[in-house]
Amino acid sequence: MSSLLFKDVIGHESILSVLNKMIDSGNVSHAFLFVGQHKVGKTHVANRLIQTLFGNQLFREANPDFMEITRLSDEKTGKRKTNISVEQIRDLCERLSMSAFNGGWKIAFVHDADKLSIGASNALLKTLEEPKGKTLLILRAPSIESVLPTIASRCQILRFHSVERETLIRGLIKKGFDSNDARFASAFALGRPGAAIRYLTKSEDRAEADIAVSLALELFNASIPKRISLIAKRLPKEDQNKREVADMLLKQWQGILRDALFQKIGCGNLVIHEKHKKETALFGQLIDKHTLLETLSRTEDGRVAIRNNTNPQLTLEHIILSL
Repeated sequence: MSSLLFKDVIGHESILSVLNKMIDSGNVSHAFLFVGQHKVGKTHVANRLIQTLFGNQLFREANPDFMEITRLSDEKTGKRKTNISVEQIRDLCERLSMSAFNGGWKIAFVHDADKLSIGASNALLKTLEEPKGKTLLILRAPSIESVLPTIASRCQILRFHSVERETLIRGLIKKGFDSNDARFASAFALGRPGAAIRYLTKSEDRAEADIAVSLALELFNASIPKRISLIAKRLPKEDQNKREVADMLLKQWQGILRDALFQKIGCGNLVIHEKHKKETALFGQLIDKHTLLETLSRTEDGRVAIRNNTNPQLTLEHIILSL
């Protein structure tokens, strides 16, 4: 049963092997921490694991023994709150302490475990240490370091790595996508099956990606005063959103800089944005290889600085002035 439910997962063979062995032996860990980049496949594998343990039931709509924790929306602004609250986790722990309605597993899936408040993390510790009955907690986070060490140490950690491009292409074709579309999507997704599938199935995502590349190239090719002006226009006023948008812009810049560098050194087969090959090649011709490498390094440093509360606008301006 477990192998059949995992058959639509692209890549992550070692993780699936571990989970299958646990399920077949009846010795599933009481807590998992799934870590890896956004859209790499953590949620899909978690859903398949939950479905397997519940006997292929529709667990979200109709199973009282399944609990899902995400950040709540602010009633006034409608935007997601910064953290998962201690109240949410206390309620979860209380429900997990009760007997299962169906006499089997009680399962909780905590999205964005890196957003647990300190109080919420501490409230979860006892349940992680002493789960009652057949209880499973699955926590999802971008990295081990993004959650408290006391949380990570009480979970079995499964690391989701990027899927090789050829494996991703074959998986997409197996799902019925056109081979050329699969090639474009796998290049764009950088080893993330979820990102590739979303790119192929959501026209708005494709359009958004194309617009983002065009806007970034416009920025790179503009005069210095124009660059400063464009950065100011593309950042929102709210501080929290400003950091998120700045990080997204830096990721977009990294993709274009990488594409320009790959084409400059004769590795055009590795580009991400194949539809914009000509534009990135022309941009790369105007800049020497050393500058491209240096700017790429600065974009990564910039992302770290923004996460550590450096002013997002000043960080972007400092990077763009280096080109």
